[in-house]
Amino acid sequence: MRIAVVNSGSSTIKAALFDVAAGAVEEVGRIARDLDQSQPLGEFCKAVLSEVCGAAPVDVIAHRVVHGGPLTAAAEITQGVEAAIRDAIPLAPLHNPEALECIDVARGMFPGRPMVAVFDTGFHASMPPEARTFALPSAITERFGLVRYGYHGLAHESLTQQLAVATGVPINATAAVTLQLGSGCSAAAVRDGRSIETSMGFSTLDGLVMAKRPGSLDAGAVLALIRSGMTADEAGDLLSKQSGLLGVGGDSDVRELFRREAAGDQPATLALALFVHRIVATAGAYFTLLDGQGALVFGGGIGTHSVEVRARVAAGLRAWQIAIEPGRNAEGTPGLISAAGSRSVYVFETDEERVAAVEAFTYLTDRRYVHDQT
Repeated sequence: MRIAVVNSGSSTIKAALFDVAAGAVEEVGRIARDLDQSQPLGEFCKAVLSEVCGAAPVDVIAHRVVHGGPLTAAAEITQGVEAAIRDAIPLAPLHNPEALECIDVARGMFPGRPMVAVFDTGFHASMPPEARTFALPSAITERFGLVRYGYHGLAHESLTQQLAVATGVPINATAAVTLQLGSGCSAAAVRDGRSIETSMGFSTLDGLVMAKRPGSLDAGAVLALIRSGMTADEAGDLLSKQSGLLGVGGDSDVRELFRREAAGDQPATLALALFVHRIVATAGAYFTLLDGQGALVFGGGIGTHSVEVRARVAAGLRAWQIAIEPGRNAEGTPGLISAAGSRSVYVFETDEERVAAVEAFTYLTDRRYVHDQT
């Protein structure tokens, strides 16, 4: 089965093409492009899909979708599924509209081909009730659907799978703290291959400091903004597009912040310190939840490529017997980068597209799906 995967992120569009069979996944092509604000998203998505697929036949199109509301398992994209994605836009305003536009583009490019949504929230659906529940009256949480959904699920699943392969440990016996660090950032505590805690909660604003999002923020601070006269939309724009590294340091790119820090720029120094501090505090807490077990795994654009971020995070986690071997860290090659005698530390290229392709294949070949179509 040849499956094209579309992954529309907050700053990039990625697409990949795979030949998938039971127990085998072969990558045929892959492309990633930074979003071009001068080009309509639909045209941009069409160009990326056309480039990766070429004239090759495509049987299925899978879409990474950040949020499907109550939907967490992979699902064929029907009108009802599209409605659920649309209803969840307030929870993923930077991602769901783009996903819907790419779905519409793919439908026009591949008429009649089945399309499957694979949701980022799915991996975290295994979290226990104490990790998913807000300490609010149950009538309120049920009425407004206030649940800690978790995000970046495909990324954390990819990092977990790669760790299992690298260590030779079965996926259902794998433990780790996984760090997906990019424009959006999140951490997950993984036990027996399943998420038991993650840093993003009801929305993609929660948890770690991000490029333009603040991460964990006292709800009272948001109330103070609203009471001061800021509208909900203005607050949403502030928290989604003007905060995080950009808000504190004046730039959303860690490479530029490191350059400015070296030149003595104090806002850049503070932004990087906040960024690392929140990662260290979160990872340390997650190792506690894992009873002190598990590896540390870096992924995402920053986690995979920033030698200095990895070094600073590792230094902050010394209490958990973490030390990086400088030479391995500087190489930037995926794999083990920890020093001898340290807790295992790995860096991998996050591959959400491969996970999405396999999940779409599994869904489409499931007997229940076949039965539903007969």
